Amino acid sequence: MNGGRCRALIGAFGLFVALTASSAQDGDLKRVEADSALAGRLAAVGKVFSGHGATLSMASGFLVSSCHVLTAGHVLAKAGEQVQLGAEVRFFPGGTSADRALPVTGRVVAASQDFIMEAAPFGFDQKRIPNDWVLIELDRALSGIEPIRLLYPEAVTPADAAYTVVGYPLGQVRQGLFAQEHCRNGSSPHGGTALKGILIADCAVRSGMSGGPMLLDDENQAIAAGIVVERFTIGQKVMTIGVPVAAFAEKMSAAMRDSEICAVGAPFVWPFSLPNR
Repeated sequence: MNGGRCRALIGAFGLFVALTASSAQDGDLKRVEADSALAGRLAAVGKVFSGHGATLSMASGFLVSSCHVLTAGHVLAKAGEQVQLGAEVRFFPGGTSADRALPVTGRVVAASQDFIMEAAPFGFDQKRIPNDWVLIELDRALSGIEPIRLLYPEAVTPADAAYTVVGYPLGQVRQGLFAQEHCRNGSSPHGGTALKGILIADCAVRSGMSGGPMLLDDENQAIAAGIVVERFTIGQKVMTIGVPVAAFAEKMSAAMRDSEICAVGAPFVWPFSLPNR
């Protein structure tokens, strides 16, 4: 390990230790009830499946257009390999209506080729995390679901920003969508050395929630600042690690513009809670 990487990891670990005083615990993650105000904004969050049988993988993902889904790269990559462009994926949209009871098939159309899935990832890896993302194009556009808009890549979130994490944990007695709202921002608002290309919030996440959105609390808008990719724990304290929109915005936007299913422009929005540029 070189000296620069060592210093970066020490700096990141120091931040984690400082955050643990108010970090989340697993019990803070709550089921999103169907009649809640939050549920009404989250029909775009669904489940992503790949493989079959012993190779079956399930995680979370969310619509950013009527035919595009964002999720985490490690959900779809095999150990020692990159995410394969063209790989088949199945997406179950959120909600309970009958037209969402069956999965919609899609394929990977964009992914970082710098992401290599490790058999046993160790610790906080600043190079791996920003590349842990995938864009899926569905075989057909979905109607009646409001996609989740993405935070403008140029937007700088303030230190006092709050996040909500959302996804489908594995192993729950009552399956469904879970969330923790109003989590504290633990990232440097100016992309400091130890945190460049990485989001951190004191939210609780569990296995299965990888690929879900990290939503910026912004009145009644659902705006994703990034993608949930890791759970970091110190003792019983839990933190969420995410990939910010800026890390994949350019490649994602190019793939969405070239879509033959539902070509769209930039899916970004400027939050009400942030000052205009």
